[in-house]
Amino acid sequence: MKRILYFFPDNVGQQTAGNKTRAIQLLKYFKEKGYPVDFASLKHEKADQETEQDTIDFLIDNKLANNVYLLPRKPGKGNPVVYFLKYKLWDLVYYWFAYPVRSNIPTFLTIRLKHAFEDILKANTYDNIIISYVTCAGLVSNKSLLKGAKTIIDTHDFITAQFKYKKRFNLGVTFQDEISRLNSFDEVWAISHEEQYVFGQFCRSTVRLVPLMIDMDHLVTKPVAEKKYDLIYVASDNVHNKRSADWFFEHVYPLLPEGIRICVIGLINRSIPEKYKIERVAYAESLDDYYAASKIALCPMLTGTGVKVKVVEALAHGLPVVSTLRGIDGLPNKRLNGCLVSDDPAEFAQNIITLLNDKEEYATQSAFAKELFNNSFSKTVLYKELDSAFK
Repeated sequence: MKRILYFFPDNVGQQTAGNKTRAIQLLKYFKEKGYPVDFASLKHEKADQETEQDTIDFLIDNKLANNVYLLPRKPGKGNPVVYFLKYKLWDLVYYWFAYPVRSNIPTFLTIRLKHAFEDILKANTYDNIIISYVTCAGLVSNKSLLKGAKTIIDTHDFITAQFKYKKRFNLGVTFQDEISRLNSFDEVWAISHEEQYVFGQFCRSTVRLVPLMIDMDHLVTKPVAEKKYDLIYVASDNVHNKRSADWFFEHVYPLLPEGIRICVIGLINRSIPEKYKIERVAYAESLDDYYAASKIALCPMLTGTGVKVKVVEALAHGLPVVSTLRGIDGLPNKRLNGCLVSDDPAEFAQNIITLLNDKEEYATQSAFAKELFNNSFSKTVLYKELDSAFK
């Protein structure tokens, strides 16, 4: 039976972002296949340090992991001179020799985190080691500790494109840095067809499409006439979502019919002024009931890269999506996919109004949404790819 070490840096105990959905679904796959999994992540930030045991209990009690390691990224500073000489100085030396100086990809790793992860490798033997994000690729740079394990990098995103807005962005050096990090692995997992194409053109490593998957075993449906909300908007509070929310509420919202019912879920509520008449839900344990109670999903993304989990979730529930062009990144079909797309505020608003008033158009887009999800993002599709990866 294959033994797996899976590193994912974010707190999966608090499922507040789409990347965590992917992590949980992979863990569920390993559980269903009976693969023993050791899960490694970072110790929680100060704001949620008290939830560390809750995260461990969540993973162990649900049999998603056999062992859970929460690793320190930085030591307590204490004496600043000792901290600098013992840790910070060595981090700077490591960064200088490990990464191109002009690359815009951040240096996420520290010597403390790298050594903690390598202690796991020294104490155990694995068949597969999966690292999330190219920024964490250096965790497995010491090949002598791998003991023959197959190494996999789950990219989640095309990182070079994420940093194209940085000052002094250097495309050539940054892209070469990303490809070099990917090439240090036996296999690269791309989350979309676009990224599979880009990585496949330049990587020596095997590049496999492992799409996002939404588990719809407990799908809840309601007739359109019984739905409580006209629009649902799900978003965290990252910089891309803040920019997108500002654009929607400043330029699109004033063009919508008075009394339209909008439910906004997630930390993005912190950035939306109180003057707007919306129902706010800071956190929802499950979004299924909210999607079931909504007619249309919104994705007004202006920047950012990669597949938008909120779009795939909506399509899974058969909801038409009104989106900008960036919102459909990562979808295999750019047309006939359940999404009405425009970057123009007036057209964006009109797409919403059309779906609310035209029952035939709504039914057509809903059918497209379900078809795209079933063909590209269902459990059957993902499990087929993973079975191939772990055969």
